[in-house]
Amino acid sequence: MNPDVLDKVLRCDRLPSLPAVAVRVIELTQQDTVSFKELADTIQNDQALAAKVLRTVNSSLFGLRKKCSNINQAIVMLGLSAVKTLALGFSLVSAIKECDPDGLDMPSYWRRALYTGVAAKQIAAKAGIGNQEECFLGGLLQDVGMIALHQALGCEYDHTIASAGSDHRLVAKLELDAHHVQHADLGALLAQRWKLPDELVMPIKYHEKPTAAPSEFSAICRAVGLGNIAAELLTATDAAPVLRRFYDKADQWFALSEDAADEVLKLITVSVREVARYLAVPSGPAIDTEQIIRVAREQLAAIDLPTDDSAQQDPAQFEFEDTGVTDELTGLASRMRFDQTVVAAFEQAKAAQSSLAVAIIEIDNLAQITEEISRDAGDNIMVVVAGRIDRALKTPGTLVARYADSQVAVIMPRTTRADAVRACEHARIAVAADPIKLVTAPYGAAPTVSTSVSIGLAVADASTLERFDEAGALMAIIVQAVRAAQKAGRNTIRVYAPTIPAAA
Repeated sequence: MNPDVLDKVLRCDRLPSLPAVAVRVIELTQQDTVSFKELADTIQNDQALAAKVLRTVNSSLFGLRKKCSNINQAIVMLGLSAVKTLALGFSLVSAIKECDPDGLDMPSYWRRALYTGVAAKQIAAKAGIGNQEECFLGGLLQDVGMIALHQALGCEYDHTIASAGSDHRLVAKLELDAHHVQHADLGALLAQRWKLPDELVMPIKYHEKPTAAPSEFSAICRAVGLGNIAAELLTATDAAPVLRRFYDKADQWFALSEDAADEVLKLITVSVREVARYLAVPSGPAIDTEQIIRVAREQLAAIDLPTDDSAQQDPAQFEFEDTGVTDELTGLASRMRFDQTVVAAFEQAKAAQSSLAVAIIEIDNLAQITEEISRDAGDNIMVVVAGRIDRALKTPGTLVARYADSQVAVIMPRTTRADAVRACEHARIAVAADPIKLVTAPYGAAPTVSTSVSIGLAVADASTLERFDEAGALMAIIVQAVRAAQKAGRNTIRVYAPTIPAAA
């Protein structure tokens, strides 16, 4: 984490502050023996807070058969943890509203927070993972680091994230490129300073990369991460690829069927409108969830493989479309998208007798750094290196993808061997040019690490296409080239060169 930016944020006197009632709630719940009556009295002393907690408890979000009339009853019916978490969360929502961060798109901020929080709670309920209130409030508070960065950096931060537009997935990458800090890490740091429980700190820290969360908080963080995708889906202009991603992650993370995932989506919009009223924050225009799902499913059903006619296109006009399948950590194309594209690109090159360059770029010693420092440090390096490679190599028609834990892969159609070598050398130099500042701990200095990459490259052209019967054979050669680069001492490139038969 950039120590200069961190210092500006921590010294800023305009940050959201924890209200006195929230501080007292934390103090009480940290005691070995907690008096339910004293906790209830503390919350009820703040009548506005008590009203919000009771309205939410009695809302469709909880679905209680019998209404709660007071905080004591809510504690008995829902448990101490649920009421404590609601009180802390709503106190912080009020603190964020009091900041009045002029310049940020706060309607979009609250809409994303509401949809994510409500979705995360519904996902937790459907998957039976518990911690439903923590999932709700983790989603509601996930972007508090953006408020802190805006309050500390002002227009400079607003300018940084402006190009993200409505695509929130780009925000973390823009933050890291410009300020060497991400709002998720900073939000978690603030939550720790406020002494919030880890069940809230962790989803704030890992909402952008839930699979990197510590195992004991994995379910909460994944529920919030899937809630993020639901929020994106319900506000997207092109919902089909987002719906596909939502289905895939719902199945991978929680074994939820598509029908179960649809049920979660349909429950969200009703609860969002209700919770938005209690919190007095904007939820945006009403959304017809069933219509969104129906249209997106129709679009998914219409997606098909290219016809044989596509192979007859002019190679100069051939481009790879962005299918919306991205790696959640780096923002690059995903491995799935790479695997699909390299097959299509290989067949296109064979049909058109054009050249195709493909490279795998291995980050040197990433596994060792992750083991010795932290998983966060490894993720930090991957994000920064991926960004440098993307900027160095990304041109029209080129695909840059996350290939494996420590690898990025690149497809460069219609690229000669000499041009591909120059491009890869440019990427190698760009990666090694500057040390990377690491996020290693919530507090303390942030050390820097110098890193490098080993690159394996192969070019299928007139001299080599006949040697490969399929894209898989080309990839196997590139894997060998990467290993050769590593054996040669790393921070280098190895290029496949076909053996030329000796003259008779």
